[in-house]
Amino acid sequence: MKAMRIVVATCAVLAATSSVAWANLVLVSPINQPVATVAASFTDLGAQGFGAAPRMLTLQTNGVETGNVTPVDVVHGDAVPGANKSTTPTLATLGWDAGNRVGIGFNSDQTGGTGITMQSLVLTIFNGTTAVGSFSLAPSLTPLTFTAADLTLQQGNGAAVFNFGLNAAEQAAFNTILAQPGSSGFFAGLSSQLGCPAGAPAGCLVSNDGPDTFIGFRQNIPEPATIVFLGFGLLVALGYVHNRKVRA
Repeated sequence: MKAMRIVVATCAVLAATSSVAWANLVLVSPINQPVATVAASFTDLGAQGFGAAPRMLTLQTNGVETGNVTPVDVVHGDAVPGANKSTTPTLATLGWDAGNRVGIGFNSDQTGGTGITMQSLVLTIFNGTTAVGSFSLAPSLTPLTFTAADLTLQQGNGAAVFNFGLNAAEQAAFNTILAQPGSSGFFAGLSSQLGCPAGAPAGCLVSNDGPDTFIGFRQNIPEPATIVFLGFGLLVALGYVHNRKVRA
């Protein structure tokens, strides 16, 4: 009996360490700072627009849509196949050479001007076909509703997206993956569920035709000089407010 317990425990440890799962994927601003609202995450990619950044997952099903992509470019569920639809690019292709560079952009094309609810979003990193780590949507954001007003910020599949990145702890976890030999050739795959599955609470917004697309891109990080300038500007503003209060 004791030997059996040891075998079971060992198997559990191996299962847990074969593919380490972390949270959180969070909404971030154009300079990769966490934000509290969907609208605040809307980011203009400029030259990294939809035409240049790899499309990692495209879903296009009414009601509820669930799909994922595994290496190399193998689609599952509702994922739409095609080199410009659902792919597993390498970390080198994405330019993800540090955890704070991980960027996932979401663009939703809902007919009828409606919003949509995101039930899940998972980024998985593969060494070949073996998962070596995954990052999921933060529990505080699950489920995440994009209102009709949010989606009006988009101009079709243009150069702007709703921006997801890794929080500070997960940036460090991603860097441990990068420390593995050959990590630049590791693949990145996405999984997501959009819309309203059975049992979804009131207020859930269904998928309405699509396409709903995720791309991978390299986050913009402010230069140190820019951060100093922004900090100086804040101090000046606070000083101005203080002086006005004193005079009053």
